[in-house]
Amino acid sequence: MWWCRVHAAFQTSKSELSVLRRFVSCCSPNQHSQNGEQKDIIESKMASNDEVMLSPTFIFSSENNQQTFLENLARVQKDGMCSGDVALEIKDWTQPSGDVESSVDLTINSKKIPVLFCNDPPVWSRFDFGKFNRHLATQEMGRMMMYSELTSSTQAILSGNVKFLGQIPAGAGLVYLALQQTQGKGRRDNKWVSPYGCLLFSAHADIPKGTPLAGNMAFIQYLCSLAVVKGIQGISGYEALDLRLKWPNDIYYGAHTKVGGVLIDCSSGSWGTSAIIGCGLNVTNSDPTTCLNDIVKAYSEEHSVSLAPLSLEQVLAVTLNQLELLWNQFQKFGPASFLDEYYEKWLHSGAKVTLGGDESGEEVTIFGINDSGYLQVRRPSGDIVVVQPDGNSFDMMKGLVIVRKA
Repeated sequence: MWWCRVHAAFQTSKSELSVLRRFVSCCSPNQHSQNGEQKDIIESKMASNDEVMLSPTFIFSSENNQQTFLENLARVQKDGMCSGDVALEIKDWTQPSGDVESSVDLTINSKKIPVLFCNDPPVWSRFDFGKFNRHLATQEMGRMMMYSELTSSTQAILSGNVKFLGQIPAGAGLVYLALQQTQGKGRRDNKWVSPYGCLLFSAHADIPKGTPLAGNMAFIQYLCSLAVVKGIQGISGYEALDLRLKWPNDIYYGAHTKVGGVLIDCSSGSWGTSAIIGCGLNVTNSDPTTCLNDIVKAYSEEHSVSLAPLSLEQVLAVTLNQLELLWNQFQKFGPASFLDEYYEKWLHSGAKVTLGGDESGEEVTIFGINDSGYLQVRRPSGDIVVVQPDGNSFDMMKGLVIVRKA
């Protein structure tokens, strides 16, 4: 019954609020300035090198997965801590407790994050999980959520704690969502600016040995970037938004405007590989660059239609819906089932690029992606060769060098 959920939420919120009041003045993403305009306190603190107080991370899913996860973690943690590059302080809030405020150490920084297991999302969350769940149609992905209003980096926290990853129940579909980050990661350790309104998440997925993705890890970034585009274009009325893919992991509007990107971290074990799929996407934030809702508004004006602004909740849900479909399809049929759809959205078919390295100055034509996920070009001689970035250029399509066989 609905009243049971409300009562449970009230019990949880009583604990949450005792913690919340200890950091809300430092981590509140917006405060009113004297002239009445909203000011992003996080960006102002970072710009002045002031300390930004991070918020705890909450985790919630089905009761069975919660308890299995807690039992698994109990075997590897010491004094409530799951150690790693980022230490996680595990707290069980699935049962109402008494003096929560004294039981949770809120010393929170990029090296130690409290992770609070709850029955429900925080009631004060600015992310509407009810709305998110109404759009979510997956069997697994997104069914276990980690959530933080403000954290360092969802990608760094998950990839920095292998012990924690190793205890996630099979098929849990864990996704770590943050509303803002202080140390967002981009490709080649570039900083990803993370203002409020940017969709920031990292999804966990296991890849057993012997499966198609186990031998084609490069395809993971292609799967996620395509899932973003297909998810948004799958919403009624948004089919004609010109969202495209720039190799290897960028999401563009048209040919020149980047709106998002994907980052993959992997760790291997005897059973297979654990992948962390990170994504940052400008949804409602017009600064520091163009966001999806700017594009939606311009499209509506140009075509005399009234498309509603996109929300973080809807975009995350439709992305996960598509990612699970594409992932399962790839694991059954391999690259052949995927590449035709990918080529429909990417920017590079028949494009001319100039090689670097020993072939500096040679103009070649983009040919496609091979079965291992590597970029191929056609040389003037007609030969098809594999190329890779030289690592010196911010634009991955510049300074490509031929991969030499050992």
